[in-house]
Amino acid sequence: MRVEKISEILREIGKHLARSQRGFICAAMAELFALVYHICFLVFFYRQGLLPLFYFNIFSVSFFCLNLLILFGLKKVSVVFFNSIFEVCLHQILADYFLGALAGFHFLIIILVVFPFLVERRGFNIGIPTSFFCLCVFFACEFFFSARAPVVTLSAPLLRTLRLVNIVASMTVLLTMIIIFKLIIGYIEHSMEELNQKNEALLENILPKKVVENLRETGKSAPELFDGVTVLFTDVVNFTTISKSLAPAVLISELNDIFTHFDGIMDAHHCVRIKTIGDAYMAVCGLPEKDANHTKNLVAAALDCRDYLAERNKTHALKWTIRLGIHTGEVVAGIVGVKKYIYDVFGDTVNVASRMESSSEEMKLCVSEAVYRRARSSFACTPRGEMEIKGKGLMKLYFVER
Repeated sequence: MRVEKISEILREIGKHLARSQRGFICAAMAELFALVYHICFLVFFYRQGLLPLFYFNIFSVSFFCLNLLILFGLKKVSVVFFNSIFEVCLHQILADYFLGALAGFHFLIIILVVFPFLVERRGFNIGIPTSFFCLCVFFACEFFFSARAPVVTLSAPLLRTLRLVNIVASMTVLLTMIIIFKLIIGYIEHSMEELNQKNEALLENILPKKVVENLRETGKSAPELFDGVTVLFTDVVNFTTISKSLAPAVLISELNDIFTHFDGIMDAHHCVRIKTIGDAYMAVCGLPEKDANHTKNLVAAALDCRDYLAERNKTHALKWTIRLGIHTGEVVAGIVGVKKYIYDVFGDTVNVASRMESSSEEMKLCVSEAVYRRARSSFACTPRGEMEIKGKGLMKLYFVER
């Protein structure tokens, strides 16, 4: 739990650094560091009697105080950034000119190689050119001032101390920047992982799991022909009449509650809800993964849905009843659309299943002869005789019970 808490705190820090205030926070840290660093060398140069550098450090201290006023008062990160680039490069060149490259002041320029990427925001595209410029200044100081004698000669131990201090200070600031980068990257990676999980959960609510896997692996899911699929349609009886007397929020709440329970029943019987259209509910079994018991599974699920609704009516003020119809055969299934994915099934089997529902009666499950042949060993089937089915002619129909 302690590790999780620490991780959560670090992600929260990363969140603030990753957003618009990143440039402000990093610029403020850099300016405060520069101010304290120059105050320390102001004292050092005064005690060493290096008056030109002492006076220039007075200018630098005043310069960074002005930068902090601009930053906190006007919030002008870009102005502070360019001011700092100008001052640091000029100051380190001047320090190397007086004390030589061995003093290591030009190592502070390396900070400016990374600094632009931390303060850079959208539309402020100065990272790469500024880093390249600062690298050029650093190598120019290293080679040029290493080849000429300094204006002021300091003792070897003092030069080594100055070099060490400047290198350690530069590396400390760089390490701080790396930590900031790590915090930002950690927050972004965590956010992306959470977003991916939400996207996958959303897709799995819309599409079958196998189709989601195909989309994840290949970016597409081709339509498929399935030769052993059972299709269910349900429809609310007198829905139009009842809905006229209900507020829209109440109507949506009722349908949401009923269909959510239907979804749970379908999952329990290894069936897949394809879609709802108003008060109509459509589900299948046998795709996208084949199931030898597709008909029995869906018949059992349909009866459970019917029975759930009957039980619900005992305790709810609104009484809903449905008709149910099932047919089995071959269908074509696949994704419709490219912007808003809809997984749908097509074919004569779907049309006949819809006719079974419209030919059914209140709170009864009507099935075709094809379903009857598959389900009669497990369910009680009552013949209805032959009935005229639109587009199909006369068909033998059956009511199914447990």
